[in-house]
Amino acid sequence: MQKMKPEKIKPIYLYQYDSETSTCNSTCNRDYNLIESENIDDSIREYTLTYDSPYSTGVKINDRVHARLFLTKNITGSNAGNLDNKNNDYNNNYNNDNFDNKSKNNDILILIHGFLTSDVKLKRYYSFIKKINSNNISGAFLNLPFHLNRTPAGEKSGHRLIDFNDLDTLLFFHQSVVDIKKLVDILKQNWKFNNIYICGISLGCMVSVIAMANDNRINKGVFLIGGGNWEEVHWKGISRLTLKGNCIYKDKKYKNKTRRQACREIYACFPEFLKKFKETKYKKIKIDSEGLSDPDLKEVTARMCFLCDPITFANKINPQNVLMINAKYDFFFNKKSVNHLWEELGRPEIYWLNNFHTTGILADKKVLAKINDFLSGS
Repeated sequence: MQKMKPEKIKPIYLYQYDSETSTCNSTCNRDYNLIESENIDDSIREYTLTYDSPYSTGVKINDRVHARLFLTKNITGSNAGNLDNKNNDYNNNYNNDNFDNKSKNNDILILIHGFLTSDVKLKRYYSFIKKINSNNISGAFLNLPFHLNRTPAGEKSGHRLIDFNDLDTLLFFHQSVVDIKKLVDILKQNWKFNNIYICGISLGCMVSVIAMANDNRINKGVFLIGGGNWEEVHWKGISRLTLKGNCIYKDKKYKNKTRRQACREIYACFPEFLKKFKETKYKKIKIDSEGLSDPDLKEVTARMCFLCDPITFANKINPQNVLMINAKYDFFFNKKSVNHLWEELGRPEIYWLNNFHTTGILADKKVLAKINDFLSGS
């Protein structure tokens, strides 16, 4: 299996990409391709969009991003295929207050899937998007790194993540976020969408929180059956039977402790890290082969997973622009995990389902109505 080698990557600025702060050069926004699919529904035009990821893992198939677009007729009628491939600058002011509610006929929702998503689940995701389309909102489905069309030969979708350590996991989140940012670039450049929404389920929820916190062009977020606090996620739910990554095997400090004991000790440092992170309001976080370049941040960052915990970034999002939908009987994200994220998000609207952790909620009529009402501003 071709492994990522983080120690050999060029320095990155976490969750950012542009010509000054990453490996992205002046041509990185000119590499996308749009192919129209055979369309059965005259009210929707479907496209396959591919583009180079702004972050390179060295795994060729993974570094080409795949997205499926479901554009409503009013969008495709004037803009479909009118790709100008021009570079686009954007800022990272970490706020989502500039919500334009003038038109509901020129908006799009980006859907981010969960962990280990396979082709057999795509029908459910696409069906959800088409129901969103019925509210005159276009949709985009993005494939996360090492999943679906980005899965290396001989592997199963998402399975590489099972063995990731903390740095591997952080780089997965970094690539996911900059892939979403570049998708927003392309959508804004070519279709002039008024509002960009993001909806993430499970792992996709965690990614979506961090993406929204780091891109003020994302106006609203719908976070489905997800939570925060990696200790709770990793060890207090069923993930403890799945995730096998070891971030302590080289650390002599923990040589006589189990991974569970070490993680408990590590996450005891998280409150101090979170306090420091909020006080300093970091806008650029540089990581290179030596780790974090900021000595103060490095001192309180016991493990890199702190920087891909959605709780770290949640306070940067306006709670009025968030809807959380969670399951009372979730066996991946327990109530403590969910409530911790909810608190850090500023206690946004939350809707609890009498259900388990399942993508079946995407077909729940009450869930769809709640999401459509929220996106419509009613």
